[in-house]
Amino acid sequence: MTPEEIKAKAEAVIQKLYKLQHDLSDRFNSTHSILDTLSTFAYTGLDDLITDIEEIRDDLEDLEEAENE
Repeated sequence: MTPEEIKAKAEAVIQKLYKLQHDLSDRFNSTHSILDTLSTFAYTGLDDLITDIEEIRDDLEDLEEAENE
């Protein structure tokens, strides 16, 4: 995995967080919508986010190992 590919994965995670931030904003959404978003995120989104970050961590470790060889 190249540094550019890892950066792209990190950017995708950041975009997910920006979307969540927008979906939780009371400026754009009702209380019911915010609670629904939080519930959905807690059920599936958090696990997906953790998995994405773990993949990035593993990719960085692999890249570091390859550079040290």
